[in-house]
Amino acid sequence: MKVLIINGDCITKNSSANLCHLAYIRGLVDLGYEVTLLSADSKEYDVDKSMIIPSSVKCIYYYGTTIYEKMSISKNKRKVAPFARVDYYTNKSKVSFKSKLIDSAKHFVLSLYGVHGIYKKFVNKAKQFKSTEVYDYVLSISTPASSHLLAYKLIHNKHIRYKKWIQIWEDPWTSDVYGFSGSKKIENEERRLLSLAEHICYVSPLTLENQKKLYSESAHKMYWAPLPFYYKNDEQGSTVNKYNNYGYFGDYAPVSRNLAPFYAAAKNIDINVNICGNPSNLFAQTDKITIYPRLQLNELKPIEDKTNVLVFLCNRKGGQIPGKIYQYSATYKTILFILDGTDEEKKVLKSYFEQFNRYIFCENTVEDIERAIKLIENNDFGNVKNEPIDEFNPAKTIMKVLEG
Repeated sequence: MKVLIINGDCITKNSSANLCHLAYIRGLVDLGYEVTLLSADSKEYDVDKSMIIPSSVKCIYYYGTTIYEKMSISKNKRKVAPFARVDYYTNKSKVSFKSKLIDSAKHFVLSLYGVHGIYKKFVNKAKQFKSTEVYDYVLSISTPASSHLLAYKLIHNKHIRYKKWIQIWEDPWTSDVYGFSGSKKIENEERRLLSLAEHICYVSPLTLENQKKLYSESAHKMYWAPLPFYYKNDEQGSTVNKYNNYGYFGDYAPVSRNLAPFYAAAKNIDINVNICGNPSNLFAQTDKITIYPRLQLNELKPIEDKTNVLVFLCNRKGGQIPGKIYQYSATYKTILFILDGTDEEKKVLKSYFEQFNRYIFCENTVEDIERAIKLIENNDFGNVKNEPIDEFNPAKTIMKVLEG
């Protein structure tokens, strides 16, 4: 069985999306599939060397870095300190005229690339790809959504032959939690891409229902499957320390996730916490709470190894499920599952994850988080078992995607 994976970004750049993409590939390899990866060339990017593509995968790269990206990459490489803080919340009244002018210029340059932005160049380069193989499956994976555009162009131009094409949408586009909502151009392009699809897989039951309502004409093609974990921690006995060490590993921009109640509860109860992600200047460090920016996997691992309570935080709206929960579920560590969103969203999410008897649930309020932390501190887990959930292993999850 042969599979073509189309990934519109550099797959070894450090992101939770790319970790999931690599896990999909790992699942296919474990099942014995012959995998070809069509992706952006990594040579201009600051890649994470710990994000490894299985050696049996045939990789085909196209150089698609724009001038805009080159400027950004060059700027990032000039950073002196690896843990330098980024000011995400600059007081607008103090922003200089020069800064405003630069921002305006950047927005103008981005607008020239069209609705697919910086990924347009990769699509234009990679649409040259041709193969005489007959692929059993073509999987186009977003983010970015341009992966689906490229897949369609290759199919439409008869550059590839295949039996089944599946669009995998880890996040919706128009209603993405990071602020695309309201863009009519993006909504129209998303509608068009979905209309071209044969099969559409989402990774959250809530996203599925929302998308069915928003794009009802394509609803009959839609289904959902959970994300895979990207590595399994087989180490048991995670409570080796005298005191629990809590860890939140992920981004937490207030527009998408509200980490403030957990931070307040952690201070009130005086527990040991590591917070790793952006924006790294939102909360002040204390004697017990250490703040890091986003880290590469090899930098993050020593911190994760000392952590025996993993903190998972739902998004504020939209129903998208941060992929970290699947990775956490592959460990023997305690998981504090903080629910957020509308009442209906919280009900659906809790109903699905509760079946595994794996998580300590709480609402995203200071009081309820403190209640849950006290249960953990008292080892009062009820029927919760701190064991890996095999349901999320890469081979099983990719089969759910393929079978629809």
